[in-house]
Amino acid sequence: MQSTKVEQSRKIEATGSRARRIVSSVAGALLIAGLVLAGTLPRIERHREALAAVRGAPATHPVVSVIRPQTGQPQSVLLLPGNIQPLYTADVYARTDGYVERRNVDIGSKVRTGEVLAVISSPELDQQLLQARATVTQAEAALQQAQAGLEQAKANAELARITQERDIPLGEQKAIAQQIVDEAVQAFHARTADVTAAEANIAVASANLKANRANVERLAQMQGFERVLAPFDGVITARNVERGDLVNSGNGGTKPLFSIAQSGVLRIQVNVPQSQAVNITPGERASLDVSERPGREYVGTVARVASSLDDAARTMLTEVQVDNRDGSLLPGMYAQVRFVLTRRQPAFVIPSSALIIDRSGMRVASVSSDDRIHFIPVEIGHDMGKQIEIVHGLRGDEALVTNPSDLLSEGQAIKEQ
Repeated sequence: MQSTKVEQSRKIEATGSRARRIVSSVAGALLIAGLVLAGTLPRIERHREALAAVRGAPATHPVVSVIRPQTGQPQSVLLLPGNIQPLYTADVYARTDGYVERRNVDIGSKVRTGEVLAVISSPELDQQLLQARATVTQAEAALQQAQAGLEQAKANAELARITQERDIPLGEQKAIAQQIVDEAVQAFHARTADVTAAEANIAVASANLKANRANVERLAQMQGFERVLAPFDGVITARNVERGDLVNSGNGGTKPLFSIAQSGVLRIQVNVPQSQAVNITPGERASLDVSERPGREYVGTVARVASSLDDAARTMLTEVQVDNRDGSLLPGMYAQVRFVLTRRQPAFVIPSSALIIDRSGMRVASVSSDDRIHFIPVEIGHDMGKQIEIVHGLRGDEALVTNPSDLLSEGQAIKEQ
């Protein structure tokens, strides 16, 4: 009975302890919830106030200034650098071995086609020519001797024929011995063979004569090379020999005797960029500006174009020729070549500040009808400093941002100023 009361008392105590723990847990949770609410509500209120302030602000988008592209001139001026070069240049070498006997020109001498620049003395060649001419004389005599032998052989053959024709009938009549007839026939055949041999001797003598005459002509031509001649009208630009110098024929490892340049007509080769290459055609006029000739403009003509672009530089090689008969221009001068080109399609002029150059290339920022940014790739032409030409990419009716910020992005909403 007493043990039962003890167990009941313990159960009552355990139940009370659980109740107290539950009450403590609920009180702690309520305290934490109160603290969270105390910190969150002010932040929520501040966020609402900030959002209301932003919504109540007068502008929420970037403000930009815009311009319209202006139509460029129907003609464009293309200015390119180039080096003035002679139309023709040549290095004059010796064609025979010997010593320089006489030198007639020096650096800067103006020469005409065929003018004697120098004379080379070649005694060995002269003696070879004399010997070859003597050999020709011998060959001519041998030919004459062979021709005389042919005449003699023909006479002997004719006599043998007459003897044969006389002896054969006599032999048939038994008037002479058959041996005499046989000897006459054999003699005729022998004389006929002598004629053939004489004709062959003449052919050999004629061939020898032709070979010796060809050798004389070759040596005579080589002797003619003792006179060094100018290949064309021009100016001597280099001289590498003096009187008494030993020279060798050919250009194997030796310096040329002279260098000559044709400067009556000069040429300038320039590299035209791809954007203007299609506008350059042979026959067009071009002008030259040379700083050493201030105030004077030289007019040239496009002589030829490469008709293809260099893969690396994207330029087309173009040659301009200019008249220089007065000699006022010198080969090697630096010049600016000016082309006045008629545009095949209109170009537009915009401020340089409107151009964007980044890793995406060259672009401009346009404003669409719904006030959003749209980037347009473009290709520029002539750079005029504060302004640039746009040759590809624009229609002309776009509204372009005059000074686009790096923070602008495709499709971003803006507001025009």
